[in-house]
Amino acid sequence: MALERYTLTFNSAMADKPIVCSLGKKFDVDTIIEKASVSPEAGWIQLAIKGEPEEIQRAVADLNTRGVFVSPVELAVFG
Repeated sequence: MALERYTLTFNSAMADKPIVCSLGKKFDVDTIIEKASVSPEAGWIQLAIKGEPEEIQRAVADLNTRGVFVSPVELAVFG
């Protein structure tokens, strides 16, 4: 089981669509909305996706085909 974090950005055409909800229905993943800002014009969501790596990649590919720009969140480790 893996946990990966992504930032999703989208335009007004997707602002009123169930972007996150549909992932859990179509794929064997759990989603956690960590941060978000959505308006009628556009929005972004910082999303954690938990599941098998292959299933996470299928979910990300699905988002891309629906017009959602998906970029991984990279964490910096300070020591």
